[in-house]
Amino acid sequence: MKRAKSWVWFMSIGLLLGLWACQKTDLVTPDEDSYTEEEISLDKEFGGFNTRDEMPGFGDQSIQSEFAADESAADPISADVESSIMDSGLPAYFVRITWGHLEGDSTATEQVDWSGYAEVNKGTLGVLKLIRFERSTDRLVLPRESKKRVDFTSVTTTHFDGLLFVIIDNDTAASNVDGQFTFTAGAYSQTFSFAELDSMERIDAVDDQGNEVSIISRGKTVQPFAGGFFSGRWIRMSDRHGRFFGRWIDSMGNNAGFLKGIWGERGHGNNGMGMPGRAKRVMFGKYIHMDGRFGGLLAGEWGYADDADNHGWLKGRWFGRHRQLKGRFKGVWKSGKPGDGRGFFHGRWIEKQQQDGE
Repeated sequence: MKRAKSWVWFMSIGLLLGLWACQKTDLVTPDEDSYTEEEISLDKEFGGFNTRDEMPGFGDQSIQSEFAADESAADPISADVESSIMDSGLPAYFVRITWGHLEGDSTATEQVDWSGYAEVNKGTLGVLKLIRFERSTDRLVLPRESKKRVDFTSVTTTHFDGLLFVIIDNDTAASNVDGQFTFTAGAYSQTFSFAELDSMERIDAVDDQGNEVSIISRGKTVQPFAGGFFSGRWIRMSDRHGRFFGRWIDSMGNNAGFLKGIWGERGHGNNGMGMPGRAKRVMFGKYIHMDGRFGGLLAGEWGYADDADNHGWLKGRWFGRHRQLKGRFKGVWKSGKPGDGRGFFHGRWIEKQQQDGE
């Protein structure tokens, strides 16, 4: 969305006293009688997060309002693609793309026109979700003239827009042709092979005003894969640590829950999962389902991209209620300056039994 977002949730946390100090979290449980405030610390197992059920959205209205569900595309071709996703035996690629001020910039005043198109040279291209589209400025160009191409209009100012695509490689007449996906939005244009889309996580700079494009993709046979995406805010509280919060998304682009956690640097020792380890830049969190039921505990690492100090990568594992390994996650992050409330992270998650190619 283009309007500035409220950062009341994070500003109310207060100043953190130091990387090694214990911090308090505002996690709540449905049972008010058993409510106790937790201590959250990078030195604790899973950062101190527990496996209790929570209130929806962790009881925080700002999380629920900022991360509302994305709109489905009113496109007959995409509807046909979605209805055929339960078929098996054909390669498919789920591609989630966002563009604009990914970490948010309430001071931005210039409108940026991202109108463009997405196109494949073979197969069928569907649109599963419109991400943060506003009806006044953003839309798909319908009806489409081809199942291989979709045009769109998009304008951003302080925030970002996006689309979730699915590509079905069902063109038997071009079975020997290498598949390609082209995405053009405003001044940005890139072409990727289908093979590259099997596993991709990236953030590309577009201009000197801070506009960027982020792409997360996953290849699978034609069926909803046992996993999905995540997206939200990666907030810097100091030069070396901060917090994150956002939404947990299924493979079809539907909101499946919310997540929140902490990230930062610490010394050698316990890796946060009850085992010795060397991890120095670590992250821990918790995700819950839409109704507040416990979903998983997250434990991983993060790092910087090349020589950058404001963006990089993240990866790790997520665990069930009894600390059993459930799957993995991987993505990218971008942060603002300490205390400015700006930040972004974007990635994909996968369940354990579906981790081929990860």
